[in-house]
Amino acid sequence: MNRQILIEENIGETRAAVAENGRIVELHLDRWSEAGQRAVEGEIYRGRIRRVEPALNAAFVDLGVGEEGFLPFGKAGRPKGLHEGAAIGVRIAREAYAEKGPNLGLVEVEPGEAPDCLEPADILAQRLVRTFSDAEPVWADETDYDLEEAFDEALEPQVAIPGGGSLYIEATRAMTTIDVDADGRKGQGNAAQLAVQLNNSAAKEAARQARMRGIGGMIAIDFVHMRGQPDRKAVEQTLRGAFRRDRAKVDVAPLSQFCIGEIARQRRGRTLAEIMLGADGRPTVETAALAALRRLEGEARSDRARKLRLTVGAEVYAWLDGDSIAWRAALADRIGPRFELAESAELDRETCRVARA
Repeated sequence: MNRQILIEENIGETRAAVAENGRIVELHLDRWSEAGQRAVEGEIYRGRIRRVEPALNAAFVDLGVGEEGFLPFGKAGRPKGLHEGAAIGVRIAREAYAEKGPNLGLVEVEPGEAPDCLEPADILAQRLVRTFSDAEPVWADETDYDLEEAFDEALEPQVAIPGGGSLYIEATRAMTTIDVDADGRKGQGNAAQLAVQLNNSAAKEAARQARMRGIGGMIAIDFVHMRGQPDRKAVEQTLRGAFRRDRAKVDVAPLSQFCIGEIARQRRGRTLAEIMLGADGRPTVETAALAALRRLEGEARSDRARKLRLTVGAEVYAWLDGDSIAWRAALADRIGPRFELAESAELDRETCRVARA
């Protein structure tokens, strides 16, 4: 299998993708604004036990950053010396998401008092290279892949199924639902054969989308109806096979008589939507601001002589003008100090303009 790690270093964030056999299957994002603000998988902390919960056979641990971590004791019960106020060593086993703090595992560390990060995570590219040791790391702009398009697709509720048809993906509090629609798909064979062909393609794309978007928890796929048990079994096997290379633990239940596929996929952290979108489903102000900076830098590289003006709406202007991530200095290092920022009340959050100043 041909696997590549695609890296893109932007002002304000590093974006990366994992491509397998010519298709992107994972997307990852590290933002400057979150550096030192969140616990990252694999990091080691000296934490302090805030409270022990006998009913949960676990403790909650102050890491000195972000949400309190959850430390399960396991079948052996609470280890000796673990009491409220105790300083302990922990490794981040799963990052925080939604309203849940990170999951922790015990490790030995040097004695100390204050909660502190003792072994910070490597940068995103290094973490992915370590995870996918057989992959070739490359700069995304040196390939034919379009990461901008891939990230946009991973936030859309509707995606195309190869060969025709669509998936409609909707996240609820309880689960993620994926509806399979033929949407005018054509093929050879009778109706039953066409349904199996569509559902097999849909199963593969649904697995890719779950992995790419970082979707975890319960996933329900509403396949196009198939009458025969052998057909349902065949699609179920396709679905199982589609998750085979997934790093997350995935359990696939047999398709129901109504052709509903149920999947439990391990949560490894936040979904892309949780990072990039607000509660209203729109890009956050930070997401819109970083997109505007990418456009400004892209225009500056195309027009290497002129000074450029980036004009944005009020929300994005306020975020950029505050310069909490020191983007001005970083951008000046890349293209020189030949840009200025302007505000326009006519522009919404997701719209910007770049023109010669």
